[in-house]
Amino acid sequence: MAKKDNELTQIARAAYDGGAASYLATSAAWYAHHLGVHLYVTGRAAPTDVRMSRGSKIRSGDLVFEHVGTCDGRQQFQRIA
Repeated sequence: MAKKDNELTQIARAAYDGGAASYLATSAAWYAHHLGVHLYVTGRAAPTDVRMSRGSKIRSGDLVFEHVGTCDGRQQFQRIA
């Protein structure tokens, strides 16, 4: 499982750094990519230890975010823990 988590962290970090990518909608990679973009746009720290949680929740470090929809063409996440 650690390899998968490492891949999600790399995907999120690449998106945070401005990398463009296309992933199957609602796949773990899709969530990781859009979380990386969200963290950058909202001025948060770069993603670390990214992993999926239950449903549409995804973790970065010790923070938990939930996908809440799309606004202005960008995926939106809300910090829930």
